[in-house]
Amino acid sequence: MKKALFLCVVAVILSALLTSCVSQKGEKLCSIEVSDAAEHIRVAVLVQQDQSDITGFFDEENWTETAEPEIEAVPQYIITLYQEKTPSVIKQENDEAYEKIMEYVTYENSKTIKISVNQDLVHSAVSDEFLSVYCVGSEKFFSNLSDLLDTSKS
Repeated sequence: MKKALFLCVVAVILSALLTSCVSQKGEKLCSIEVSDAAEHIRVAVLVQQDQSDITGFFDEENWTETAEPEIEAVPQYIITLYQEKTPSVIKQENDEAYEKIMEYVTYENSKTIKISVNQDLVHSAVSDEFLSVYCVGSEKFFSNLSDLLDTSKS
């Protein structure tokens, strides 16, 4: 039941996001911010990437759902995905160009990843547990993440 509700929520959100992704200038731009989970400091950033490049970075079609990790699992990196906001006639104070869409948490010595949809995107009282799922990430994703972290150290 929890899995089905999560998949429905993610499907609705992604449908809305992806249908609004194509504009006169093409795909919306995205950025990725990688933070060290223990120190809460940003360690790498990919900015102004096309949505198709981001899809290739995550390689989620090759992930498999899994159970929540054991209690002793230690978060290693927090990967935050931002997407360019859809232009609006109504301008707000401090209107940022990007909005947080998803958050991915990797764990030390594990291929398990926690995927969470930004709760602000769901304008209702949906519990965080219904907006998160655990998956086993692909080798390509972890390779891409490692390459990004190595590039940022240089």
